[in-house]
Amino acid sequence: MEGVELHVALTEAAHLAGARLSRVHQIGDILILRTFSPSAALALDPRGKAFHLTALRPATPPAPPAFCQLVRRLRGQPLVAMDQAGYDRVIRLRFPEADLVLDLRPRQGELFLHWAEGGTHALRGSEPRSVDFDSTGALAQGVGPELRRAAQATGLSPEELARQALMKTAGGYLYQTPKGPVASFFPRPDLGDPAEEAPTYWQVLDRLLEVRLVHPSAQRVKDRLKLAVERRKRALRGLEESRAEAEHWRTLQSRADLILARLSDIPHGVAEAEIEGFDGAPVTLPLDPAVPPVVHAQALYRRARKLRRRLEHLPKRRTILERELAHLEQLSQSLTCNPDLAPYLEEELGRLGEERQGPGAPKQKQTSSQAHPREMALDGFTVQIGRSASENEFLVRRARDEDLWLHARGVPGAHVLISTGGKEVPPDVLRRAAELAAWHSQARGERKVQVSYTEARYLRKPKGTAPGSVRLLQENVLWVPGDKGT
Repeated sequence: MEGVELHVALTEAAHLAGARLSRVHQIGDILILRTFSPSAALALDPRGKAFHLTALRPATPPAPPAFCQLVRRLRGQPLVAMDQAGYDRVIRLRFPEADLVLDLRPRQGELFLHWAEGGTHALRGSEPRSVDFDSTGALAQGVGPELRRAAQATGLSPEELARQALMKTAGGYLYQTPKGPVASFFPRPDLGDPAEEAPTYWQVLDRLLEVRLVHPSAQRVKDRLKLAVERRKRALRGLEESRAEAEHWRTLQSRADLILARLSDIPHGVAEAEIEGFDGAPVTLPLDPAVPPVVHAQALYRRARKLRRRLEHLPKRRTILERELAHLEQLSQSLTCNPDLAPYLEEELGRLGEERQGPGAPKQKQTSSQAHPREMALDGFTVQIGRSASENEFLVRRARDEDLWLHARGVPGAHVLISTGGKEVPPDVLRRAAELAAWHSQARGERKVQVSYTEARYLRKPKGTAPGSVRLLQENVLWVPGDKGT
């Protein structure tokens, strides 16, 4: 983020001044601060060069890192103020006992905890750089390469473009570029049409953070998909070799027929014998000297029958493998376009029998204390969204009979659960939950998506199936757009 963009993100979070710190989580180098009065959350991402409000609730490590434990000493304290060093890429969060400073100027960014009583701790161990929070700073200080590129397309100076953009209400625009996604708080015609739009800037920044958080998972799933594709290709090659062998069943049967027809002409205990064929021409037959010719003929019949049955079943097996291969290649393409679908594709791989393997993929269940489905409120109803197969499993197991369950029909995706409390769900709430189910699925971005919904009492978990797999005893279907997520 450039200085001007940090200014916008800080403005969007200004209402948190006075809020009290309730929770602190650290995922890698990303620090998540949760507050109450009001209830909200901030993401501080030095490596990703970002600061913004966040609605994400990512899974956290069981043991908090050392820097996280230090920041947790501030829990319960009010966030006295948040300020920026002019338009520079430095933000300070002030608490009574310490200041938390996010410095995005270093190449990989840094977080500092400056204690009021003295002493400083750094997330990455860097030395603090000088900064003046009393300086108003020139607007040009907050203009970076992205704003300069945007200004070139408009004919305005970078400072004038930034000034005009800051005078308008900030929105959220996410663009896909060859170098990766770019978030902006104002329209960027130089980048084409936005892939996603949101009412606020922080929401598109949250999308980028979501992708960053799932990137390791996406790479793992990508590797598993590649392995699964190669397995199907090897199996297809093996089928071709098996077909070539099975086509010789008639040859084996004819050889057995000839042995029985000329049995009196074949001596025992020889490796081969020359006899008259059915066409009158001499034929040399290979034999098993360890058994009588009649026993050898019976073995040839058995082998011929086995090859014949194999040949009959090969087309069906080939069809299944080709269908699975096409499906896996489609999943791989979907993952390339939407890395955040990785947790749902893991569930699909499980259904295809591709179990997780290797040191980075332990076979262990995720307990209820580890599962953290995303949660939101819609007109008084609590809606939860599973962001992985294990979170989907958690929602299904914890659902009450009267709760409403939703899922994009026929594609990998999130389980969405509306906690009804026995009340009737309004159509608007049901439709919004269906839009979330469509967004958090492989059908994201499609014009129309079918979403299945039913009461949780009609869900069944087939024995031995992958986490998140369910069977529906009753089903209703709703058509919604696939581009209305958050």
